[in-house]
Amino acid sequence: MREQNSSVFSDPNGAILKELYELKQLVIQQGQAPKEVLSAEECAELLGVSVCYVYRLTSEKRLPHYKPQGKKIYFKRVELLDWLLSHRISPDAELTEHVTKRVRQASHGRL
Repeated sequence: MREQNSSVFSDPNGAILKELYELKQLVIQQGQAPKEVLSAEECAELLGVSVCYVYRLTSEKRLPHYKPQGKKIYFKRVELLDWLLSHRISPDAELTEHVTKRVRQASHGRL
């Protein structure tokens, strides 16, 4: 094990500097704010779907998007996240609670 450690320190300009540079780039990337405007590929990555599916959603006008030059499609990150969260499915317990509340209101004439 000592031989491995000494070989790591014996090459100050090689692999260690390269690895340090790569780590520095990762830290810089993580420190940057996420892009506000995304391409179709970036949109697909954010949503976890294929690019083909993204284009299908845009052609069906189900996904908010922009076409400034009439060719390439762009997306706002905030709008995509809002779109994702707008398709909430309520759990059964929440639905039962809502129905019970409405029945109570109806029985008291407050519907």
